Amino acid sequence: MKLLLQIPTAIIVVLILATWVASLRLVVLPPGSLKLRAMTALVYQGHGYRLVDSPRAMCGRQAYPAKDCEEVTTNHLGKRVLLRFPYSQWLYDFTAPAAAGSSVAVEDTPLRTSIQ
Repeated sequence: MKLLLQIPTAIIVVLILATWVASLRLVVLPPGSLKLRAMTALVYQGHGYRLVDSPRAMCGRQAYPAKDCEEVTTNHLGKRVLLRFPYSQWLYDFTAPAAAGSSVAVEDTPLRTSIQ
């Protein structure tokens, strides 16, 4: 019985370590993206991406993104794709690309107005 529990535990630990060492990430490219078709891609060496991310959300998190930020991240992504999966709107919404791009002034945030 102990062996039946140890094998799945060992497999899960190996998968977690492989994901961490290889820096594997799921990156969601929406329809209408620049060079690649709409897809969900498993990417290696995804430093700078979150575990589930999109180029639009990544550029939205930067303080001063370049004008061609999405194009640069998509080109970088295209070189590191391991597996391609079908596009998932749910995963794309999970990356919160609209929330990342919203620019609200510091004075308009709830915490700032409650302090005054």
